[in-house]
This record gives sequence, C-alpha cells and structure tokens, in this order.
Amino acid sequence: MCTYALLIGGLVYWQAIADLEGHPLNPTGYAVFRQPRGAIVDRDGKPLAESVSTDVGYRRVYASPSVSHITGYFHQRYGMTGLEKAYNSSLSQGQTVRTTIALPLQKHMEELMAGKVGAAVAMDPKTGAVLALVSYPYVDGNRLDESWSDYLQDERSPFVNRAVQGQYPPGSAIKPLVLGAAFAERAAYPEQPWVDRGAVELEGRAIKNFQGQALGRITTLEALAHSSNVVFALLAAELGPKLLTALSQFGLGEIPPLPLPMSRGRLPSPEQSDYGWGQIGIGHGDLLVTPLQMASAVSAIANGGKLMRPLLVQEVRGGWRLPRVQLPAAYTQVIPEWAAAAVRDGMVLAVERGTAREAALPGIPTAGKTGTAQTGAGQDHSWFVGFAPAYDPEVAVVVVLEHGGIASQTAAPLGGAVLQAALAACTPQGM
Repeated sequence: MCTYALLIGGLVYWQAIADLEGHPLNPTGYAVFRQPRGAIVDRDGKPLAESVSTDVGYRRVYASPSVSHITGYFHQRYGMTGLEKAYNSSLSQGQTVRTTIALPLQKHMEELMAGKVGAAVAMDPKTGAVLALVSYPYVDGNRLDESWSDYLQDERSPFVNRAVQGQYPPGSAIKPLVLGAAFAERAAYPEQPWVDRGAVELEGRAIKNFQGQALGRITTLEALAHSSNVVFALLAAELGPKLLTALSQFGLGEIPPLPLPMSRGRLPSPEQSDYGWGQIGIGHGDLLVTPLQMASAVSAIANGGKLMRPLLVQEVRGGWRLPRVQLPAAYTQVIPEWAAAAVRDGMVLAVERGTAREAALPGIPTAGKTGTAQTGAGQDHSWFVGFAPAYDPEVAVVVVLEHGGIASQTAAPLGGAVLQAALAACTPQGM
C-alpha cells in the first residue's frame, strides 16, 4: 500500500512539473506567443484553430465557439487544453494537425444544440471518423478574457465536454445493443412472437412499460420499434452476464482512444438478480455511458456488426518530420452481420411507425431509437441514436438532452435534424 501511495505521489509530482513547464505563464513559455503556431484544421483543410499576428506577437483564433471542446484553447493566462495540449509539441514546431471534423456540420450542429444542455456526435460508421462533436454549453476560446468568470460561475459546467466526458444512463437507447446480443446468442429471433401486457414481474418486482401501456401481441422487431420494456427485461434476464460481455465488446465501459480527456462510463457488476438484469436491459440500473461510446456502438450496428476505432486526428504534417497518418482500423466483429441487419430492420421500423417517428427523413430510409432515461430528480434525460441511409449508412448520430423529457418528443426530432444536416454536409470521403 505504501509503495502504491509513493507511486501515485510520484506520478502526481511529475505531472505537476510537466504542466508547469508547459504552461504559457511559465516565463520560458512566453516565447511561444512570439512565433506562429501550427494550425488545427478540419478534414478539408479549413482552420479550426490558427495563429494570427498582433502588435505583441500571435494569438489563437478559433473557427466557431463549439470547437473549443475539440481543439481546446491555448492562452497565456489560462493554459492549454484539448488538441492544443495533446499536440502541443507538433503545433509548437509549426506542424498542422488535420482532424476528421467537417466544420460546416460542426457549425450546423452547434446551431441545433443552442440553448440546450447536452451533446451531439456525428460519426462515419464505415471508418469511425468523428465528423462533428458538440457539447453545450461550451467555452468560447475566442472570448476567454471577457467571459472566464462567467464560465466559472455557470452551473451548467461549460468546461465539461459532455460528448466524451458526460456519463448518462442510456434508457431505451441501449435496446439496439441488447437486441444485437440476444440475436447473436440465439436468445431471440426477429419474428418471434411475444405477449406484452404492460408489465412483467422478475423475482416479485415489476418492470413496466412507459405509462404501463400494454402492447399486446408483438414480434421481437416490433418490441424494439415500440420500446417494450417487458420484452427487453426478459431478454436481458435470459442473457445474464453474456449481456455485459456484449456491451463491453460494443465499447461500453472502455475509454475511447481519442486525444481528449475521456470518461469510461460504467458497466454493472456481473452479480445481478434477474430483476437487476431486467433493469440493465432497459438502460437503467448501474449502467452509465458517454455519447461518444454510444455513437461508436450504433456505428457498429450500421457497419454490419463491425466496431471501428474512433478517429479524430487523421494526420500531423509539416516541418522536417515525416507526416504521421492514422488510418481507419476495425476493433472487432461485435455481432454477426445478419444480427446487425436484423437490429437495423427493427430501428427502421421504429422510425417508420414506432417511438422514433419524429426522426424520419423525407425519401431517405432511416434507422433510429429513442431513449428516455430516469434521473431521480427533475425531468428525464432524452436520447436519440440512429443512422442514415439505413441500408447504406453514411453517418451515425447520437443526441442526448439533459432533462429533455420524453425522447420521442424532444431528442427524436432533433436527431432527425442532425441526421439531415450530416447527410447534406458530409459526402463520403476516402481516408
């Protein structure tokens, strides 16, 4: 125990030294503001962060307020965060950091999220490239001096990047993953009949549908489309610990390998009662996820069950060093392709005539799922996860609204708007 404490103490000490050496307030650090710094650009080369000349040197300018949760900021008084910090060495040498972000989409999603509290992520499901990542509220890197005290006093915590650090119960947004696991384990099949009476008892405790609605005779795919808590509680109880294995393979409970401060979320203990498994199967219990994790997981369903490594930085180039390039890479085949296709069909049904109807796009087959997650205080959180076009996906999106209320009325229409913006802004590009 003493050795462990010494080790942690040493790590903290050396991290503090490193932070002090790299902090712009360090007298030796002021020199970095007397020379131009490399740019951080979007996938098409549009600047997200760049240096502009002033009377006393150079200062950083950011393309849009919401990019601060991606680029971070680089400031004499307030230090550095985000990609500015992660790639400080390269940027200080004048190198350019090219991201996967599509700036027009980033700006559009920023407008769609304005005034709300939550996050939205758009991802290319075939490559894992993060196309846009918005957390609201945010810290505007162009207004740190004027607004710093306001940011510190804002109870909505604008410094928190909710897209990658926010940890939320997923509610029914977890059901596509549960269904994928059930199909892969042959615990259910798409047209299997069920009788949903509005509630089910597991070990003497009831799990109910929203408002206790009885859905009657339904198939498994209809259970997803209409968000049957009864069916998904039973499926999760049948899967037991196998469900945790599947959720882990989808990337939940793991820190994504992006150069930003991340949260792990939380997977429950494998020691659960049937009732406990039932709660997990409907996205409650001791289960927390981040929006980015959900974007990766839903992208895997869109990508035929194949989970791609999330990608934010494509290339570091410039100076005398050879370019450093990151290519798309697959993690694993989480569920069989046929199982992913069946889940997709259930998500299409959810948009056509289920809980995600408000996310429908004119003339474009769309796959989606809503989630309303209980918080214990105030209105519930609301989720939308989905992708389009459903049968040849170009983009997957996740939207979460803190205390947004009923997801079919709030997150679903917003998710549809995000999908439409993403399809308009992001034509497929080679990586």
